[in-house]
Amino acid sequence: MTAHNDEARVPSTRSRSSAPADLRLENESWEALFRAQVVISREFAERETWDEITQHEYDVLYTLSKSPGGMSLAEVNRETLMTQGGMSKLVARLVERGLVARCPDGADRRAVRLGLTDAGRELQQAVGRRHARLVGSVMRRVLTREQMMRLRELGATIVSNVTAAET
Repeated sequence: MTAHNDEARVPSTRSRSSAPADLRLENESWEALFRAQVVISREFAERETWDEITQHEYDVLYTLSKSPGGMSLAEVNRETLMTQGGMSKLVARLVERGLVARCPDGADRRAVRLGLTDAGRELQQAVGRRHARLVGSVMRRVLTREQMMRLRELGATIVSNVTAAET
């Protein structure tokens, strides 16, 4: 990722006050990011992509599809940003539907790993293809290729810097 030096730096973890103009920009930037996510998510929710499965269920299947060795419930929860209680119920429904399987963890006999069943993998791929086409059409409609590349960089920078500050 290429970024300007001042954009790629990890913000200092020590507390400091922002000037009023900076504080306003910081909050407006966050609000713009949040509102963009909400607007696009609403558009995705209104489409027929989610006939067989909800967006949250798809998010779990997609997350598990990226981990062939399976994941713990806590790992899935971290990747999908749901509450622990909500995640437990959602996973129970996916297991009941035969889309997710609980398997013993080879490293810890008390622990359970979650993985996709063949049916879960097939459904994730089918819905994933429809969702990817929808995402592509929306993003092409609202942003140029250069803007998408910049947005990808900025998103990666935010995630990287927040993750680095947490450790």
